[in-house]
Amino acid sequence: MPNTIDRRAALGMLLAAPSLIGRAMAEPGGVNQATSVAMRAPAAAPMVAPQAAVVQAAAPAQPQVQQAAAAQSGITLLYCGDSLAQGLYLYTQPPLRRRSAVRVVNGTRHATGLTRSDEWDWVQVARENVVRNQPDLMLAWIGANDFRPLVDRGARARYQFGTPAFAEAYGAKVAAMTKDARERGVTVAWIGLPNMRDNAFAGAARKLNEIQEAAARSAGALWVPSWDATSDTAGHFRPSLPGPGQTERRFRADDGVHFSELGYRAIAQLAFASIAAQLPAFNEAMSVAAEAVGV
Repeated sequence: MPNTIDRRAALGMLLAAPSLIGRAMAEPGGVNQATSVAMRAPAAAPMVAPQAAVVQAAAPAQPQVQQAAAAQSGITLLYCGDSLAQGLYLYTQPPLRRRSAVRVVNGTRHATGLTRSDEWDWVQVARENVVRNQPDLMLAWIGANDFRPLVDRGARARYQFGTPAFAEAYGAKVAAMTKDARERGVTVAWIGLPNMRDNAFAGAARKLNEIQEAAARSAGALWVPSWDATSDTAGHFRPSLPGPGQTERRFRADDGVHFSELGYRAIAQLAFASIAAQLPAFNEAMSVAAEAVGV
């Protein structure tokens, strides 16, 4: 039977872990100053997240060589994506660098996306990162800048967001990033875009999630949804999570797109736990990682 993940309930259990918050250290290509300031949040007591529906598909077959190596030793985790992925790296690198089970590599770049390969070609960049770093696992989170036309300079074409042509061209890029990594023996997981405060952005994020999920799964990647974990019980944008008593802990950044430190580490836990549940070979390393970034 397919593995299932109750995302809000899982998030609540994960967030009950002890706080291990350390000072974030950005590396070249890391979150820029404006973004990092927006994401900071003070430490606070554990909270309980709301309940959610159970949704998760069976894991696709993964590269055998990398899984066998991961089962015997620590793994190398490559983060790829825009400022969303940068936040994951920024706030998980400090606690994970103290754990031999997981070595993290920063392959992220803010203000980029899959729609403008003439500015930053993610298919090529991801391929180069995989060749250079030889990761066991590539975790991609991208799309915050992709609610715009997709420009294909090679074909001299411009595809409007929301059109079938856009969906086809965008999905091809997601599939290419996934296939390139898998052909080199790397397991790939994509995190879906979160709910967003602006209704237009939220609607666009839903459309991108549909495209990304279909393309990623067809190319053999794991899909880790974040929508329910970033929504309240009515499906609305959730800016904070409840703490003890009547207190609230800031979950999202002021821009309504990014996250606080608490939020990034909670999403990282959710992703690590989902990968651990679906891929036995990565269970030990990902379980250690989920505990290490506990909030």
